[in-house]
Amino acid sequence: MQAKLSSKAPRLARAIKATCLFWGLAAMVLLSPSVGTALPSDRQAPIKISADNATYKNNQGTYTGNVILTQGSLRIQADRLVINQTNRKVSDVVATGRPARFQQQPAANTGTVTASAKTIEYEVRDNEIIFTESAYILHKGSEISSERIVYNAAKESVLAEGQTKRGGSGRVNMILQPSSANQQ
Repeated sequence: MQAKLSSKAPRLARAIKATCLFWGLAAMVLLSPSVGTALPSDRQAPIKISADNATYKNNQGTYTGNVILTQGSLRIQADRLVINQTNRKVSDVVATGRPARFQQQPAANTGTVTASAKTIEYEVRDNEIIFTESAYILHKGSEISSERIVYNAAKESVLAEGQTKRGGSGRVNMILQPSSANQQ
């Protein structure tokens, strides 16, 4: 019996750490204004894109070379940006770069959320932002970094994964500031 307990102890410790990490990550995103929400005026603002090159074919706009997309407080900088449309409405946006950068003010007087990753995908229908490969999010001094971070605004959920398939560290790292530091 003692041998069985000691062999399960490392697994149990990892499970406890993962649970604590998940709730810490969720607290950072959910207790502060959400990454996926934005100023109310952002969705009503026109989307502006500047790039070195642009093509549009089969309901897909592809922009390359120093791409900058803005819409209200939202700003995305990338080497390449692809916008797919369905029925003349944006269905998803994929930004890639070394790294691609994301910036948005979630609500009035809340500070700006900045993020970067080699790939940033926004799925409009699912209201989900997926940061992959060297993903990093910063808001009010609190940070999350991992190989993949998925934020779903509709479900108010966060999933961070430290995948090792691409040579990443296999770890999710966070720095959480005390609530008094977050209110500055």
